[in-house]
Amino acid sequence: MINYIMLYKIRKKVKKILKEKISDGELETTPTSCLGCVADEISWEIYYLLKESKSEKS
Repeated sequence: MINYIMLYKIRKKVKKILKEKISDGELETTPTSCLGCVADEISWEIYYLLKESKSEKS
């Protein structure tokens, strides 16, 4: 079962980090870049990694 609250919190933090990196000039974007799309992809990967590590501990 997917924990959407946890996924939302991860996405919120990832998006904040990405925005900070862009404003600091550490990441470059194009006019057609979709920051939300990148945050979604990274968030799902983090979520699955956390879920996987949690199941290995059990």
